Amino acid sequence: MNGALPFLLDLNSDKAHKTEAVCILLARLSYPNRNYDMMQRFGRSPSALSRLFSHIVFYVYNRYQEIIYFQKRVCAERIQMYCDGVHACGAPMKNVFGFIDGTEIPVCRPCARPGKKENLQKQVYSGHKRVHCMNFQAVVVPDGLAIHCWGLMEGRRHDITMLRESKLADYMADHHDVFNGYIIYGDPAYGIQTFLVSGFKAARVSANEKKFNKMMSSVREAVEWKFGDLKTQFAFVDYENSLKIRLSLVGNCI
Repeated sequence: MNGALPFLLDLNSDKAHKTEAVCILLARLSYPNRNYDMMQRFGRSPSALSRLFSHIVFYVYNRYQEIIYFQKRVCAERIQMYCDGVHACGAPMKNVFGFIDGTEIPVCRPCARPGKKENLQKQVYSGHKRVHCMNFQAVVVPDGLAIHCWGLMEGRRHDITMLRESKLADYMADHHDVFNGYIIYGDPAYGIQTFLVSGFKAARVSANEKKFNKMMSSVREAVEWKFGDLKTQFAFVDYENSLKIRLSLVGNCI
């Protein structure tokens, strides 16, 4: 990423070397620092740090949004290795290369704009988690790479809605040469689709079905670990008071 950036970032009267710009980005995301707290480290005013941070976030997201959505080249090279790794870890299926799931990122409770009759709190409130949040979707593969990331969506939306809106199934169908014969695995809420399978979900399941669910759940934990890594390494996204809808770059940062 560093080598791909321009030599200088010029935003109004703010100029920063590419290395400094990346350091500002990582320092802001690694911990919920205030711009005032970073002022002494970088020798810049809080307003300048805010402008540079916003600029570099937009730049990185716009430049790499295609591979953020799906890293097709990496997947094409390693997809059989991923399947072998999943099966070696105890999965009964031999053609599962990744695991899909959604996660909720708590956000600051939003307010309506002046003069607007909006109920933003209802839009982003998750009745399941009982918190105001935004939803994100990811597919994680055995080497720990989040090979697909998509979001954001209102907290009240279900995982299956995110899957439909992300058009991931359409993407995999369009690249049949890569995904033919391979599938991803999700929890029972996703159901069964062309390139996706999930565990058995019924009032009564047989002993073999229970065994299948248990074996697949043990390997599906990889996607949960990835979400945990995100919030550990980039603690900024786990501090809801810094994530203000319409005031901060919630979607681009995450």
